[in-house]
Amino acid sequence: MRPDIAELFELDPALTHLNHGAFGAVPRVVREAQDRARARIEGAPMRAFRDELPDAIAAAREQAAAFVEVPTDSAALVRNVSEAVAVVLESLSIGLGDDVVVSNHGYPTVSLAVQARGGSTREARFGLGASTAEIVAAFTEALTPDTRLVVIDQITSGTALVLPVREVAAAVAPVPVLVDAAHVPGALPVDVEALGVAFWAGNLHKWAFAPRSSAVLWVEAQRRGGVRPLVTSWSHGSPYPASFDLQGTVDHSAWLAIPEAVAFWHDLGGWRNVERNADVLQRGARHVATALGTVGEPSGIPSPPCMTLVPLPDGAAATPDGAEALWQQLHAAGFLAPPGSFEGRGYVRLAAQAYNDDDDYARLAETLVSLVGRA
Repeated sequence: MRPDIAELFELDPALTHLNHGAFGAVPRVVREAQDRARARIEGAPMRAFRDELPDAIAAAREQAAAFVEVPTDSAALVRNVSEAVAVVLESLSIGLGDDVVVSNHGYPTVSLAVQARGGSTREARFGLGASTAEIVAAFTEALTPDTRLVVIDQITSGTALVLPVREVAAAVAPVPVLVDAAHVPGALPVDVEALGVAFWAGNLHKWAFAPRSSAVLWVEAQRRGGVRPLVTSWSHGSPYPASFDLQGTVDHSAWLAIPEAVAFWHDLGGWRNVERNADVLQRGARHVATALGTVGEPSGIPSPPCMTLVPLPDGAAATPDGAEALWQQLHAAGFLAPPGSFEGRGYVRLAAQAYNDDDDYARLAETLVSLVGRA
């Protein structure tokens, strides 16, 4: 790890952190900003909730909207993308007899949220080597007369791919599209309004350095009047997105630290830091794949700048149980790098953030070879 950057975070120095995409890492100055926000609230709770929080949350929401480059009146603050998914499903009254199309690369809790409401999901299935045309066809072929919503990941979590959102949205119209953009803010430049989708939700706690429980839900103009928070509280009756601001006596401090997180992202280099991380990740992934003997295996869909998959030798982590066993072995060896299985093949998903350097991946490669051998 880079000592000069690592000291800006509070990560355990005994571990090599190669999984920033999972839960992010809150910088020290952002955690301190959140602590100050909590202290201000606890110093005078009644004044905070009655008089100060409405303006402070609105200011944080404006900063979040500006960060993802959407109009202030189009983006609400939510706790995470899972909450945003639930909000969208409720706004569409998804229930018994309704279909929602997801993909075999999608985040599993989306399907759980649909099923919890009595709906059913249909999978658009495609492999790692699929073309844009094949991905679009997979989504369109999954549609039925009962399809009420299509959910597509802009950056897939388990397989670290960038999917063609705009092309899929155009192909499935007029069915509304929800973009699970959990990994996008701070990692991938995007023109949300140009995607042609109805809903877009992204976490700020992964690549934008905000505390956990910070996310943005964007809604196209004609649907905002029907979108409401899951909890009816003091913001009830306010227009979207202010209707999401005050939901009782929850801890709003994560939202109040968003301005400091955005400032940290810019101070660290902004998109220049993203490019630097992408270079480190590409070199590191090539080094690991070469050491394992799996370099050159095909993947037709591009990876994002922040994460990528490296194939493991045949048989290694090829099942969920095998992936879990390898995860525990890697952790015991001091590495946080998640193995996973996809269609009977094992992979390790690597990420890069400013605190990582080439040596992190070189040491991981040596450890992986000792654990799973070479292809």
